[in-house]
Amino acid sequence: MEISKEEFVERIKGIREVLKTDECSECSCPNVRCEWHGDCHSCIRIYRHFGHHVPRCLQFVLDKKIARITQAAKDEIQKRPITPDEYYDYLNLVAPKRRG
Repeated sequence: MEISKEEFVERIKGIREVLKTDECSECSCPNVRCEWHGDCHSCIRIYRHFGHHVPRCLQFVLDKKIARITQAAKDEIQKRPITPDEYYDYLNLVAPKRRG
């Protein structure tokens, strides 16, 4: 989904405002003894370099996304009910298929 230049600028301005706050400024990783605890930039680089899973501090984001994808897949693969014969009878009565 492509956004306009104006929408892009507004999005970046919003991000800049969030970065001015203390929101999400502390490391949320439960591994407080880690050498890189609080150094998000290095932590992400390490995970990317070794191709590891998502860092613990971001796993909740991935969990939410997977839950939404799982629900969408369940919704999509549910068996559809069979159309009752009387619906086809009614269709043929009110809008018969033209032959020819």
